[in-house]
Amino acid sequence: MTLVNETNQQVYYNIHAGNSGDCGTLAVNGLIDLPQYDNQKNVYVGFNTSGTQSPFTIVCNNTGTGQQVEMAVVVELGGGNQFAGKSAGYGAKS
Repeated sequence: MTLVNETNQQVYYNIHAGNSGDCGTLAVNGLIDLPQYDNQKNVYVGFNTSGTQSPFTIVCNNTGTGQQVEMAVVVELGGGNQFAGKSAGYGAKS
């Protein structure tokens, strides 16, 4: 499992499955490869900016080698309105 930070600020992450867990920081455009979470069930990944809570959490029901979780800033343009927000996504690396 690879965790990716595609935001403009450092983020904190936490990840756990079963009896194992890890946490740390990801620099801007940083990534960390955590192969011990490949081929696991119910992997929980959380991202936050303060280090105290994980407002962006995703559960990966089944993981495989080559999959990643990304934290990114998304800007959507449509109908003359701008929306800036954050999203977490999960899937295979491209």
